[in-house]
Amino acid sequence: MGNGDAGPPEGSDRLFGLTRNLALRILSTLVILPLAAGLLVLGGAYFTVFVAALAGCMAWEWTRIASERSDRAIAWIASLVSALVVVFSPWLEQDHLTFAILVAPALILGAALARRCPSPAWVAAAPLVACVACLSAVLLRGGEELSGSIPLIWLIASVAATDTGAYIAGRSIGGPRLAPRISPNKTWAGLVGGMVASAAVGGICGWLMKGADPTVLMILGAVIAVVGQIGDLLESSFKRRFNVKDSSRLIPGHGGVLDRLDGHMMVITVMAAVVLVSGQNPLIW
Repeated sequence: MGNGDAGPPEGSDRLFGLTRNLALRILSTLVILPLAAGLLVLGGAYFTVFVAALAGCMAWEWTRIASERSDRAIAWIASLVSALVVVFSPWLEQDHLTFAILVAPALILGAALARRCPSPAWVAAAPLVACVACLSAVLLRGGEELSGSIPLIWLIASVAATDTGAYIAGRSIGGPRLAPRISPNKTWAGLVGGMVASAAVGGICGWLMKGADPTVLMILGAVIAVVGQIGDLLESSFKRRFNVKDSSRLIPGHGGVLDRLDGHMMVITVMAAVVLVSGQNPLIW
């Protein structure tokens, strides 16, 4: 900047005494977290519509990235299709729901090819990625009973603990990088710290809940941390492939929905698959 430039006014990049980005991050959290928690506890149609909105946002972000922002129409189509599949999922038979999940990517692929989008296969993956994760959340939540919210609360708390533990351990210990080509800031120490924190959440849940085994939930907590980090790395790899830093700017201070829910998506999807195969609530294994 030359000597003749006045520059921005002092404090223009700060809000409430904090950096603008941090202030926006805190304000967004204060708005979104209570809303999401309330809808999760309510369950039923309220939660399904909320998750459908998330599916639409994720499909929109994924398509915009994969198409290199070349076609807004495809992004909105993928968003609408994904949201509709999730919204109507409670009323669809299993066969019909499976058919919808398979047809949605085919429709987006056809549209992407017709409009000559770059990377049409990646574009077509948008509704599959969004719908599978969000339908898994609807499955785990169940109906409107309050008890149905407990497995999801446990998983969400475990992923949050993983991120916190990984951040603290990674910053304080450092050491070898976990996946330097994908996410240079992640370390093996951070992974271990995340596993310990998530295991602690599992142990607390097991101690508080009747019929739960703290040891089993501690082991599951450590596994959840690994699964969540895999989800994080996969999303980072996807963004790196298309040279994108944030999936969008939908959440002020946080980036996009995919950025915030990458680990949650993987954990919830894997746990839903385990529940379908075992037919049991993992909290009472």
